[in-house]
Amino acid sequence: MVHNDIKINTDGQLEYVEGSDQLYTGSSQTYYENGNPQHVGQYEDGLMEGLWVYYYENGKVYAKIPFLLGLTNGLTETFYEDGTPQLKGHSKNGVRDGIWTTYKVDGTLEREEHYIDGEIVN
Repeated sequence: MVHNDIKINTDGQLEYVEGSDQLYTGSSQTYYENGNPQHVGQYEDGLMEGLWVYYYENGKVYAKIPFLLGLTNGLTETFYEDGTPQLKGHSKNGVRDGIWTTYKVDGTLEREEHYIDGEIVN
């Protein structure tokens, strides 16, 4: 089911059903003109919740981002269009926390950065 009366909100702000004061709970999906999904996710009481998956227009996964109470929490992964990993790292309460690894297009390591509560420490 497609809901055109909501918008994606990744900053932890509450999402309401358009034209009302009712917090939105339910799925959120958008599609490219070719019919492939652009994103798939879920709202609970107005906040992004669970795993949100974003796609390239060709249908391949671009990003997997987990949310808890509207903020990123858990392992975030992004991918190049051929499916090769691009970025991996954990977030806690909406900020980077732990090792974030960036990969080159050929799959080799580009860099690693260590974060504590959103602050880079290396």
